Amino acid sequence: MLLLVCFAAASYFDTGKILHIVWPPLVVIFGSSLLIWYVVARIFLLYGEITIFSFSQEMTVFLRHLATHLLLLIFLLFLFYQDFYIYRSLIFYYHILIFATIPFQKYFFRVTVAFIRKQYKYEKNILIVGAGALAANFYRTGILNNSLKYNLVGVIDDVEHHSFNGKYLGSIQQLPDLLKFNNIDEVFLALPNDETEKIDYVIEVCEKNTKRVNLIQDFGRHGLPSLKVTNYAGFPVVGLRYFPLDEAENKFFKRLFDIIFSLVFLVLIYSWLAPIIAIAIKLNSRGPILFKQERWGLNNKKIICYKFRTMYMRKKEEDENNFEQAKRNDKRVTSVGRFLRKTSLDELPQFINVLSGSMSIVGPRPHPIPLSLESKDIIPNYMLRHLVKPGITGWAQVNGSRGETSLPEDMHKRVNYDLWYIENWSFWLDCQIIFQTIVNMIKGDENAY
Repeated sequence: MLLLVCFAAASYFDTGKILHIVWPPLVVIFGSSLLIWYVVARIFLLYGEITIFSFSQEMTVFLRHLATHLLLLIFLLFLFYQDFYIYRSLIFYYHILIFATIPFQKYFFRVTVAFIRKQYKYEKNILIVGAGALAANFYRTGILNNSLKYNLVGVIDDVEHHSFNGKYLGSIQQLPDLLKFNNIDEVFLALPNDETEKIDYVIEVCEKNTKRVNLIQDFGRHGLPSLKVTNYAGFPVVGLRYFPLDEAENKFFKRLFDIIFSLVFLVLIYSWLAPIIAIAIKLNSRGPILFKQERWGLNNKKIICYKFRTMYMRKKEEDENNFEQAKRNDKRVTSVGRFLRKTSLDELPQFINVLSGSMSIVGPRPHPIPLSLESKDIIPNYMLRHLVKPGITGWAQVNGSRGETSLPEDMHKRVNYDLWYIENWSFWLDCQIIFQTIVNMIKGDENAY
């Protein structure tokens, strides 16, 4: 709403007519501005939780966001409007007004939130039950930071500990008296899972005293980098891994980008380059132009992966199921095929897979099924690669992890790259990978053979 007010005011300053904003070109410009503002705000976390940034940090983010918004909007005007220069003053007024109003809106929001939290007793007095390493970590990272506005009344455990700056209050059996004579809002349970009797006792005492109980779980010991808490039929459920592409919104944007990019590529490049490659393949060796192979896609579903054929045809008597990875100086690779592999041009038909929806432009590379069957039982977390669509290129490939995986360590390294990508996906990361792939295609990849 504030952006609309700023745009209407800018239009008035520019033309002297407040209703000029309903003119179709201006409607398109404002709609584009909203879309750019939303996407950039998602990237820079402009509307994230206010406890993440101080006000000064938030203003730094805002300035970066405003500059990016201005540059992208100017670029779109230059791209689609031949007379884009007539909108220069409008865009100038628009961004000056945004620069002048958004900081006040952000500050007003912070003051309002602070007032509401103060009125509703935002700072909570808490008691921690359990004084082991888990409780100590929670105390150091959560309470001392105080971004959660918790006031630690004390810690109780059957074994005395001295790592809480004099906050140790006694044994667990003293819990009823502590709740009775202290103003405690919530109790945090940090006991080991196998101490069920103590856990049940603490929960029973807290419920009798109408105190809220929270369980602290150390999921980090499982080596899990990200978690997501959801609710099913009233039961809190913790997902051991959270991937950005689990969100429908992110899936939609990634799929939209795949479709647009594939269509542009197929029309502008593949349409003339593919016939040239096809002729070279046919002149170099007998056999079909395209190589088709079953591989595992999203959720282990079989897909047909297309590539330009780079190897000599097998003899009929050879066992087609005898899978063997391509090696350096592999005699099965044709001379044309060696060039195609070195420049990654053999992967171009997979844009058809992308357009059909079985693959994405960026994602974990799909492996031949025999290689997946061989790896899934010996490589930790290997099958997690298939929780997203496979890609023509990926984070592992641009980091040099491609080619033959002769040792389990090689595959393990590749899987780690793939999992990092899945857990840290963003639109800009995809753009970076595509750019790095193009650079590698131009200079040639030493691991491509």
